Amino acid sequence: MAANWVTVRRYCARSFLTAVVTFAAVSTRAEGELQSIELGRCALENGEEILDCQVSFRVYGKRNEEASNIVLMPSWHNGDSKALFDYGYLGPGGIVDTHNYQVIAIDAFGNGVSSSPSNSLQVPFPEFTIRDMVNAQHRLLLEELGLEHIHAVVGASMGGHQVYEWMMMYPEFASHFVPIEASPWPTFYDYVKERGWMAALDSPLDSPQEIARVTDVISAMDTLLFWTPDYVNRELDEGTFESRFDAMRRHRSKERLIDRASQTRALLSHDIRRNREDLAKRLSRLHHISALAVVFESDMTVIPGPNLELAESLGFDVINISGDCGHFGPNPECYQSDVASHVNEFLKQGNQRHLLRRSLQFDGVSREYFVYVPDGHGDTPLPVVMGLHGLGSTATGFATSYDLNAHAKKNGYIIVYPQGSHFQGVIGDDSTVEPYLISTWNDETSNFTPTEAGPHCTDDRLKYPCPPDCGSCNHCAWTSCNDDSGFLLQVLDEVTREFNTDASRYYIVGNSNGGGMAMRLGCDHPERFAAIGVSIYQMPPGHTCGPASGLPMLHLYGEKDDGVGHDGTATSDGWIYTSAAKNTQDWAGAMNCGNEIETWRTAISEANGLICSAYTNCPNSGQEVASCMDPEAGHEWRGQRITQISASCVTAAQQESLPGQPLCPQPEASDQRWGMDLFWQFFQRYQRLP
Repeated sequence: MAANWVTVRRYCARSFLTAVVTFAAVSTRAEGELQSIELGRCALENGEEILDCQVSFRVYGKRNEEASNIVLMPSWHNGDSKALFDYGYLGPGGIVDTHNYQVIAIDAFGNGVSSSPSNSLQVPFPEFTIRDMVNAQHRLLLEELGLEHIHAVVGASMGGHQVYEWMMMYPEFASHFVPIEASPWPTFYDYVKERGWMAALDSPLDSPQEIARVTDVISAMDTLLFWTPDYVNRELDEGTFESRFDAMRRHRSKERLIDRASQTRALLSHDIRRNREDLAKRLSRLHHISALAVVFESDMTVIPGPNLELAESLGFDVINISGDCGHFGPNPECYQSDVASHVNEFLKQGNQRHLLRRSLQFDGVSREYFVYVPDGHGDTPLPVVMGLHGLGSTATGFATSYDLNAHAKKNGYIIVYPQGSHFQGVIGDDSTVEPYLISTWNDETSNFTPTEAGPHCTDDRLKYPCPPDCGSCNHCAWTSCNDDSGFLLQVLDEVTREFNTDASRYYIVGNSNGGGMAMRLGCDHPERFAAIGVSIYQMPPGHTCGPASGLPMLHLYGEKDDGVGHDGTATSDGWIYTSAAKNTQDWAGAMNCGNEIETWRTAISEANGLICSAYTNCPNSGQEVASCMDPEAGHEWRGQRITQISASCVTAAQQESLPGQPLCPQPEASDQRWGMDLFWQFFQRYQRLP
């Protein structure tokens, strides 16, 4: 669509300070009315102060009863709080929808509304930085408005730079952070652009002719930087060249130019890494951060690259929108509806997106795993649970379809989701079916020759495809042939190095094929774990095992399970597994526990009708090997599963590595899930012995 010249002129329109209000008057003002609060002296990074420091803002939308829907939105470069509303960055149906949120739109230093060179008696006006802007905003919210926590900080362009500094300086003050077309630090291109602006703005501005010349230079640079050449030539096409250029002259006064110069100097110093000797420590504490960056592929004003680099380190998502609108991508005439959809969806979500993706090289192959770190733990070392998915699942699909992050957050532990080996294949003989994801773990049982205990499957078993890494497979084989034990131990080593963990409280919970892998790790490396949990899996005949040293196990299975049978007979698909009773007995025997088995009860098992027993007479006092049958369960972890979410979906953190898989929806919060509670209650009793 053709650009509206009034819109272009108003993009950075400003309002002048009209009133100073007290805190008591804030809540009585009309929606969108300009308000300003005196903060006294504002100390700056450079040791100077802004005297008679004032911060202006407007409030849009209604605060809910819990005051849990407040969003802060700082203004962009040369923009003001009113422009944020005028251009749909906030408002009904806006990028931040004021039907759902109350937005405090705040004027940044130097925009001519909050304290600025043009409206201050302080001469010369001191230089300020993005961090100084954020410090003053924090004072406003905390000291004057009485807010100790808000839902989110959302900002575009220089407003997004402020979001990044909010994230670094006050990460616990907001639940979510959304920088749009911003950057955590500059590229060389950004530096050259800002040096070019300052070369013009540092002119004396002592005559109308000089002001007009600087206005022309700045207007020309802005036109070249804000849009792509194709967009400028196609959309800004009304009138002669001279009339079209005249419409771009947005800074026609000395006051406007000196204000712009003050904010441009702030841009030149913006870098979240600057003067932070403790940067690595700060970033390590942000692994839990809930952030979403939105960038534009063709943006020549703020280069998108650093967002991707920081996001890879901290594990948040970056939405990259294509098109030729350049830096004006969030505007209504460009891609605002797309931006609004992404941002509002993100602001409604919980912690599901906080999965950190990590990769490592193992046996010459790049493999990945995902980590969720709950917030609010400070410097306390946390327990670690390794969660192993089942056949055909993804690591992030397992996390989502069982809502395990929510449990980890509630109970204060780190949870790690490695991804099993995978390929596209079909289970069965139907050649008309499109291949789908087959992902498995090599628990070192299912791809080996049957033992004296009997075959693993019947002659007419349901056919599983042979994993490519196996080369060839026997009749009953179906899992990966990779060294998954070695991979998982290396994952634990990496997690131990990167995160603040309590190595005496490492646990495993495995589901289905992941349960077999959990037993394999527990049998071969009991010294690494304090306890393990196995859901809906038994070892094949002749492959039951146990740890050489004490390792408590809780085993959960379904009475109606026809995928992995629990009584030692073949399932309807022709697969044979050791009985649940022998599986548990052999584990307890390896631990030298006594032969007596006792009834085992917890409040959770009783409330959900589980039938449980345990070997309790073990050499290490207090250790147990427990087994629970769920009479209502089939081949599913009934107490935790969200059946509406496919376990083969992926979250945004894994979408790039498995692009063919559906995107996971956000799980709804629920107090009805008890499956992980059962395991966690068991785990908490144990620490790894020296």
